[in-house]
Amino acid sequence: MQCNAEQAAEVIEHVIPSSPSVGRASSLQERLGLNERAFSSLVSGVSELLAYANSGGEGADAVTMERDAVSFAFGAIRPLFEAHLQQALETLDNHTKGEGDCFDCGGCAESQGRRFRPWESIVGSIRLGRRYRYCSVCDKGSHPSQAILGLPSGKFTARLEEVATMLSTTVAYPMAASILESLTGVVVSVKGLEQMIERRGSAVAQLLELDAAGFAPYDELGLPIQPRRRPGDAIEDRPQRAYLEVDGVLPMVREPVPHNELTPADKRRLTKAKKEKARGGKSRRWNISGREVKNAVLYRAEDCADLSPGRGSLLHKKYVSHLGTRTDFADLLWVELARQRFDQAKQLVVLSDGAAWIRNLCDWLPVPTFLILDLFHVKHRIWEVANALYGAGSTKAAAWAQTQCKRVEQGKADKVIQALRFEKGGNEVAREKLNELREYLNNNLDRMDYPKYRKRGLRVGSGAVESANYHVTGARMKLQGMRWSEIGATHMAYLRADLFNGNWERTTRDILAVA
Repeated sequence: MQCNAEQAAEVIEHVIPSSPSVGRASSLQERLGLNERAFSSLVSGVSELLAYANSGGEGADAVTMERDAVSFAFGAIRPLFEAHLQQALETLDNHTKGEGDCFDCGGCAESQGRRFRPWESIVGSIRLGRRYRYCSVCDKGSHPSQAILGLPSGKFTARLEEVATMLSTTVAYPMAASILESLTGVVVSVKGLEQMIERRGSAVAQLLELDAAGFAPYDELGLPIQPRRRPGDAIEDRPQRAYLEVDGVLPMVREPVPHNELTPADKRRLTKAKKEKARGGKSRRWNISGREVKNAVLYRAEDCADLSPGRGSLLHKKYVSHLGTRTDFADLLWVELARQRFDQAKQLVVLSDGAAWIRNLCDWLPVPTFLILDLFHVKHRIWEVANALYGAGSTKAAAWAQTQCKRVEQGKADKVIQALRFEKGGNEVAREKLNELREYLNNNLDRMDYPKYRKRGLRVGSGAVESANYHVTGARMKLQGMRWSEIGATHMAYLRADLFNGNWERTTRDILAVA
């Protein structure tokens, strides 16, 4: 029942110090159709608004006044939010009074009354009571209504963690903490954000593993599974022509140096640090290396739009990111291919830079693929050779590179290979570049008929995945001086793809459902 202006005025009158009798308050509560808890929460909220109305904001600028307005607004709604949650918990508890089944063993879990505890939410601190059940067989306790309603076991509500992890996935942790406090007034430490990311990353990894296991294209013997299952949220219509672009990017990952690889001096420093309870510094040693995050971009031909001559855009696309083996990446990629129904496309075009692992990936897929070598990778390699042979920026290098690039675009890569035979290379670097380009072109000749591809209306550049390497992965994971643990980098790669896929809220619900 909505509260009209007259009823609102009565609520305000009720909370003013010279308020009428309790009898009038009960009458107003009845007229509003609210129970005692909801009415009390409404009164608390109106009191908060009255406090803001009386504050006046004298001497404050617009920025401060707007900040205060948001703070009071959260304070006004918090009691009602808390009341709604408490009512929902009690309704769930009333359906399971007395004894119930234990979630773990299925035995008898005895009710031991309602227990209260606090949570931090976006609108402020709340305190809720829910029934506690104890199973003597498992020696475990649980709060069924809390789990059903989606209240986590940690100190933060799921919505607050959703927002906090979204910020932490977008920007570095200190900045995420600052933005979160500015927007909501909730203070979360950098360590707290890291722990949230660890929890969400681990949960997303579990969801991905479940999908990969549940929608595998092959059985344990390596035989195709017919009919193939597909995710429940799969796209309904199958595309005529689908594109898959694949590449990798290398964030820096650090791992502790094994003790047996430390020098005697390092071992002495470590021993001294342990005695002094020191952390970090020269006594801690790390192996720093680039670990490849494999990225894939999936889109349909009809999603390719021309914004202007020579400049295009993809209206819709999906990402798959994974730090790990090609096999695990292939399992995750297959789930998304099945979800988008790309396995049923009349033609699945794969654009890549020609890496051997990508060709092996295409051989593994249980559907036919049409492979095209990214034209711009070829041109880049040709220019590298030209600069090594004739000097970077020289007229001769430019002329040689332009001639070879024109031949490639005309579908005459074999002519480029012949031309390379006459180039000797004046130094070791030039000779190495020549050999690399010759081998590269020989290995990919069957994917370089660019005039034919363009005639058929096919794309010949993998710019989408190159963009993903920077925007999806690099912009968060390759910042200056950034070093990741392997598990941290793995989780962040998953979360960045999930963020750019627009799945964040749905993933929150999936995590709660599994938990």
